[in-house]
Amino acid sequence: MDVRVSNGDIFMTVSGDYCYITGIEEAVQRVRLSALTFKGEFIYDRELGTDYSGIDAYDDMLCEKLEAVLRESCADICDTQVEVLSCENRIAVLKVIYRDRETTTEVDLSGLIQ
Repeated sequence: MDVRVSNGDIFMTVSGDYCYITGIEEAVQRVRLSALTFKGEFIYDRELGTDYSGIDAYDDMLCEKLEAVLRESCADICDTQVEVLSCENRIAVLKVIYRDRETTTEVDLSGLIQ
């Protein structure tokens, strides 16, 4: 169980309570947070995030390299697998598989890969 994050902030209900998420929603949120954070830059958990060093946006093997670094950064997300379906104009389409469910999400990597 995790608290929903929306637009970079903790999402709260109109009554001021936290909104909790579980299952595939939680897995997708954790994958997105890991993908959108440079490894080592979150001061409370230096292991959180993805190491994009050596990733070139114009590399012919961009999808394969992104998938490798994202799988590594998401390895500790329980029962979750990540696949990169495509990456065009630095927008990566990820398939997130959590237990027996799967969904896709887009991640804008513009500020993360050159």
